Amino acid sequence: MTDCLVIGAGAQARYIATTLRLTGERRILGFIDTFDNPSMWGTRVDDVEVLGNLSVLASYPPRSGLAVIAAIADPAGKQSIVDSLERAGYGFFSAVHPRASIAPDVVIGRGCIINAGAVIEMGCHLEDHVIVHAGAVVEHDNHIGRYVNIGPGVATSGRVHLGEGAIIYTGARVVPGRRIGAGAVVGAGAVVLRDIPDGETWGGVPARRLKPE
Repeated sequence: MTDCLVIGAGAQARYIATTLRLTGERRILGFIDTFDNPSMWGTRVDDVEVLGNLSVLASYPPRSGLAVIAAIADPAGKQSIVDSLERAGYGFFSAVHPRASIAPDVVIGRGCIINAGAVIEMGCHLEDHVIVHAGAVVEHDNHIGRYVNIGPGVATSGRVHLGEGAIIYTGARVVPGRRIGAGAVVGAGAVVLRDIPDGETWGGVPARRLKPE
């Protein structure tokens, strides 16, 4: 059994721990706290020890038989930590819950987290470090960029493109063929009928650009 470290100690880390217990593919050496919260260090979360903050990685240098995964929801924060781990030479693995439904030809990159009840249909390509939450449906021929976070119950129709670092919040819907730009945010329950440019936040039914407060 391959050893692993989970970078993060919150909900995403707990999802991963559940997946790995069910699959039996990897042994979790511990969670790594990314919020520098000393009160967590040495405690156990879902029976996994929180080893400390990122400095603890010095005790777990890259080696054969050790892989890591970034259990971090925020795309920008996740990318910063992933970049440092890559420079240090760590290898990444993906955690796919056994009750997710994945078409045989789906391409899943490194470091992805796919939770229970997610459905990913034929022809889809998930780049590295994507999160697909419980109950989300990714229809045929979607392209999902790096660091995208797809919330619970989201539905993207066929041929949708989600740009790097986009966040699609709970229950949003995207009609066929739309493009969601890099770093864009789609609010919970929104229905996206048009393309969304990079970096913009949209919400509502139908979805429209939300002006910063």
